[in-house]
Amino acid sequence: MKKLVFLVACLLGFAGGSLVASADESHPEELVYELTAGTERQEISYLDEAGEEVVLSVEYVQPLARIAKGTYKVSKTVKGSWTASYNVKIDSKEKITAATDLSIKALKGSITSSSLTHTSTKATCSFKQKAGTITTSASVTATISNGKLVVK
Repeated sequence: MKKLVFLVACLLGFAGGSLVASADESHPEELVYELTAGTERQEISYLDEAGEEVVLSVEYVQPLARIAKGTYKVSKTVKGSWTASYNVKIDSKEKITAATDLSIKALKGSITSSSLTHTSTKATCSFKQKAGTITTSASVTATISNGKLVVK
């Protein structure tokens, strides 16, 4: 009887694990960071449409501050191409009050222009990268809603 219970538990665990994986795969291009979870750093990676590895991360910069309120470092890297990061300051009402400290590094070519803007619910870094004769546009967006910071 114990073996049967163990077998059923293993099968349910396997099925549950595959359900979680498929749910995550429905939006692999975004990182959802729970502001009240108390996690200092969270990171995901996925392959974009061009087959390049993309890494998204959020780091709580002020771990001694009250949870949710504070500064979060948002980062996005396209392996072998570029990396961009900036800080998002969030108040106790879970509103974005500032977007600062923009850092963009071209791993090939150069960055020709960049901007960092924010509203109370969204911060966006946009830039252009020139590699050889090709110029591409890219962005890193962080939105806040229902206690979650979502990075794309």
